[in-house]
Amino acid sequence: MPETSCSGRLVALATIVVVGLASAAMPASAAAPDNACDLLTKQDAVAALGEDVTESERKSGLAMGPGMTAASCGYTGSGYHKIHLTLMHMTPETAGIYRAMCEKKNKEGLTGLGDTSCWYSDEHEELQVLKGATFFSIELRGLKNPTEPIKAAARSVFARLK
Repeated sequence: MPETSCSGRLVALATIVVVGLASAAMPASAAAPDNACDLLTKQDAVAALGEDVTESERKSGLAMGPGMTAASCGYTGSGYHKIHLTLMHMTPETAGIYRAMCEKKNKEGLTGLGDTSCWYSDEHEELQVLKGATFFSIELRGLKNPTEPIKAAARSVFARLK
């Protein structure tokens, strides 16, 4: 499967979100946090990559459809080593669409992580989690076996979600 960029996946997810929203608007209090780096910290990135990192991305207020925004945070280590979090609050309808999609994907080793969680690909370089109506995706690139480090980072993000 060809590697897709984070922005490409965001566009695909935004399409699902817009379809799921129809014309419903979300309450302002349901917006994604402004700072995804509060949920995926530099310490989490260092632990996942096993080396020092620099913050390479911090975005908030990314428009994802009517009344819906996303936030993201990324850290880069040496070479191709990087970890990236995308965070979004979904409507109940959109969360239902996501749950149905995730049911068709691999969930190996993800028991207890979110209401719904699944691997985006068989390489375990991206993990997607839904906690209530809050969706997050963590990508980990550059490691030969990213499974345990990405799960640990996801557990940290999950624990910080309110």
